Amino acid sequence: MAVKGQFVRPVLRTLLTAFVLCVGIVLFNYLRFQIFWHPTEIVEFDSGGVMIRGTLIKPEATGAFPAVVMLHGSGPDVTSDPSYHLTANTLVRNGVAVLLYDKRGVGMSDGDFEKALYKDFINDAIAAVDFLSTRPDIDAGRIALHGNSEGGWFTPEVAHRTGKVASIFNRAGPPLPWITTVLWEVRNEFLEAGIAEADLAALEAITERRWRYYIEAGNDAEKAFSAERNAINAILSELRASVPIADQVLPGKVAEYEESRYAGFAANYAYDPQPFLRRIDVPMQYVFGELDVNIPTTQSVEFLETFRATAGKDIEVFIIDDAGHSFFGLTGIFTAGFRPEYVDLLASWGAGLSSAD
Repeated sequence: MAVKGQFVRPVLRTLLTAFVLCVGIVLFNYLRFQIFWHPTEIVEFDSGGVMIRGTLIKPEATGAFPAVVMLHGSGPDVTSDPSYHLTANTLVRNGVAVLLYDKRGVGMSDGDFEKALYKDFINDAIAAVDFLSTRPDIDAGRIALHGNSEGGWFTPEVAHRTGKVASIFNRAGPPLPWITTVLWEVRNEFLEAGIAEADLAALEAITERRWRYYIEAGNDAEKAFSAERNAINAILSELRASVPIADQVLPGKVAEYEESRYAGFAANYAYDPQPFLRRIDVPMQYVFGELDVNIPTTQSVEFLETFRATAGKDIEVFIIDDAGHSFFGLTGIFTAGFRPEYVDLLASWGAGLSSAD
């Protein structure tokens, strides 16, 4: 037994040492991507009378740097989001300054998040680009945009309206209209809730019809109490009664009419980035997850490839296999949990920005 014990103890020590070493490496890599090791500056800028605040992270070197403005995903996003830290650190290590700011009405930024519309978030991004373009430590000719999910809708409009954007990188950012995109997300929510595949078409159809009613009524008050409203309510009632668990995923009726509320519905639900895509000539990269349930990857890629060919645009499209919307996965053990393919693409894009003339 003594001999066996003498053999087991060194093996256990070796295994423990290896485990501690692995944990240390993983922790080091996590902190490397989540803590800002470069100079940071708290900044603020005015967006139509609303003060937006955030953090500017710059490389250690001196000079006028290329810079990236990070556009948020949906929800009340703040600069502490792990994906933003990973993106910022990756870019800064490649010689690019990064502006992270809290969404209006969230964190350090003023404003009312609950009342904000897409046009407000777009104006905030435009104000961020304008702010950077005035700074002597930023190269105004090399300002780029990183659109995260929802923010990817807005990058073409921001580029068009400012005329100051040199490049765009969209991470799971949709190039399709709002209705097309969100209908895919809702479809997957129906499936997750337990709706049968055979019932999907009817539920999707009434959902799209309801949204289009909101757009019409939001733009024309006379249509708010049209026959269409009653027809939609009747179909909703019938589906909730006849389709298993439809009462759990469909509203009982369309929302009560209120002018400003419906105007907000109309403004957001009708959003379409494609008119702005046609008007800009900016190098763009779109990166999608193969298994994304929020963004329709297949439809997005098909549109972009056709658009690139017919319009002659400088667009690159990448798909990360087996990745979902977050680009999070087990293979990201050394990249703070995020897929290394995304980090590599981001690093390459940043290096291109910093080396551009």
